[in-house]
Amino acid sequence: MPVISYDAIPYEGTAVEASHPRRLAALGRLFGVEAPLPSNARILEIGSAIGENLCAIAAGLPGALCLGIDNAPRQVELARGTAARLGLRNVRFEALDISDAGPGLGTFDYIIAHGVYSWVEAPVRDRLLEVCGELLSPGGIAFVSYNCYPGWHLRQPLRELMVFATRNVRAPAGQLVGHARAMAEIVVRTALDLEARLPGGPLYARVLARELEFIAERPDDYIAHEHLEPTNVPVYFADFVAHAARHRLQYVGDAWPLRMALPDLASDVAAEFESLAPDQVEREQLLDFVHGRTFRESLLCRRGIQLERPPRPGRLRGLALRLLGEFIAPGEERYDPALPKLVHPGGILALRDPDLLEAVRVLDAQRPAAVPAEELAASVGPRRFWQRTASKLLRLFFHGGLQLEVEPARPVATPGAMPRAFAMARDQARRDGTMPAALTHAVYDVPPLPLALLPWLDGTRTREDLARVIVEELAPRAEDDAVRAAGVSYATARVALAGALQWLAQRGYLEA
Repeated sequence: MPVISYDAIPYEGTAVEASHPRRLAALGRLFGVEAPLPSNARILEIGSAIGENLCAIAAGLPGALCLGIDNAPRQVELARGTAARLGLRNVRFEALDISDAGPGLGTFDYIIAHGVYSWVEAPVRDRLLEVCGELLSPGGIAFVSYNCYPGWHLRQPLRELMVFATRNVRAPAGQLVGHARAMAEIVVRTALDLEARLPGGPLYARVLARELEFIAERPDDYIAHEHLEPTNVPVYFADFVAHAARHRLQYVGDAWPLRMALPDLASDVAAEFESLAPDQVEREQLLDFVHGRTFRESLLCRRGIQLERPPRPGRLRGLALRLLGEFIAPGEERYDPALPKLVHPGGILALRDPDLLEAVRVLDAQRPAAVPAEELAASVGPRRFWQRTASKLLRLFFHGGLQLEVEPARPVATPGAMPRAFAMARDQARRDGTMPAALTHAVYDVPPLPLALLPWLDGTRTREDLARVIVEELAPRAEDDAVRAAGVSYATARVALAGALQWLAQRGYLEA
């Protein structure tokens, strides 16, 4: 089959939110790993691609020393260009294959390997985990992402169809991806047409259609290096943990706590499920079967560290909490003035508990900033917090409503007189098709006007200057109706500017 090299189509990507050392340190410390402070850590990214993730980390942690390695020279060149534009002196990128990486690189407190494990042959997978075992510092954390079963059993037919459809095609990389997309659309339409003609027809057609819908929203670099990559080997989570153990590594937890937690179930169902799996790894593997999991981001540490499972509420000391959910507002479905509800990644939480409600309101008032646990305790009463509220917040964390960090970023909630955005986001916003990284390392699909403004928010322009930018620079060249409308007059520009700046501030893009 044709091979699309990373030099032909670089893997664009952006910041990998869950890989930031602030989060890795917090999860490690929660489970009993004394992970080093991110602010002066040594950080290695294996498979650093064009440097979007590591440059965002380096820009937010100027005291850390960062190294990215990748075996595609063009990607390394692009990464170095980004670092140079940002003036980053604490990060470097080297063209180096995993097989050549070794103790000569030194030890690292955090090792990130996103998009590598499932996409290389078995000997390289072995070497990846071997490098993690060799180079991790005593309290270090490794972040390794991979495709996983059972969910990928449903995703594989479309990938195999696209590989088959392009097996004999000799064309430039971009045309190859286009051909694969077109062939997949034809085959799926045919399957759906057949299903419509046969009552009770095959569920298979709907599975294919769902996957086609999924990839239709993905860029060409994703298709090239996920569905047309010669090697794409999903694994079961339990098998990955066993593989890591052979390299003197142990599983700490998943970068997204929702993947570790039992969802809210009827008490008898929950008890029956838990009786099936006395061990954390077994329980998470069974949950992968429940959810049809396709992807994981696992954290590893050195074997021999005594982990604490489940973690005690007191483990929140020294960590900061960031609220991820939103209150249901008046006029929205399910709003009840007598019962506040929080919509978060794990579902909807009715805040009947007054202790938890008080703490969540404090966190909501401080967003997008994270609040140190000790500061939150002082706000609601230390004794009550540590005796009653902390355990409830820990449960909310495992159900997706909170994020934990060490040395959290400090975005501003209110735009200043001369607004300044995170340098990495300003750089990313200059390129088409990117999702800029916030100070929190989260990424968003930024609306057209805030996105167009980002490169101009360098702290040297007043709001009046920025309104002039909208009218004189952005609106005349804009393809988007909203940006053009914002620049109709200086009055409309000022109003639109205020809304755009507030949008950016609420999501953590603006700094003091």
